[in-house]
Amino acid sequence: MALVNADISGSAAIAASKISGTAVTLAGTETLTNKRITQRVETTADAATITPTGDASDMYTVTALAQAATIAAPSGTPTSGQKLIIRLKDDGTGRALTWNSTYTVVGTTLPTTTVANKYHYIGCIYNSQSSKWDVVGVLAQA
Repeated sequence: MALVNADISGSAAIAASKISGTAVTLAGTETLTNKRITQRVETTADAATITPTGDASDMYTVTALAQAATIAAPSGTPTSGQKLIIRLKDDGTGRALTWNSTYTVVGTTLPTTTVANKYHYIGCIYNSQSSKWDVVGVLAQA
C-alpha cells in the first residue's frame, strides 16, 4: 500500500482515491506477500522461576541459567494456535528443570536438565480446547 499525495492534516480519514494498491484492514482476510513479521523476543539471564510472557513474546530466551529452574505457565491470555519457543542456555553447568503442568508433551520429552553450555529449544503451540501448551518439539545443540 502506498500513500500518494495524502494530506491528512486536520482529518483522520484518507480518501480512497489517494491510496494505490490494496489496503490491509483490521478485520479483512487479505493475503500479505513478501512481508516479514518481526518476532517478539524477551530475554532474561537467570531466574529460579521462568515465566514466559505469552501475550508479549513469541520467543522467550534464558541466556545464563545459574540455578535449578521451574518453567512456569506463560502469563497472559493466549489464543488458539499461538506459538511460543523457549530457548534455554545455562551458565556452563547443567541445571535441573521442572515444568509446569500446562506443558503437555506431544511426541517428544521435556528436558529435565540442561546440557552444559548448550542451547535448548522447546517449541509450543497453545491448545485452547485443553487450555494447555502442547510441546511439539524439543532440540538440544549438538
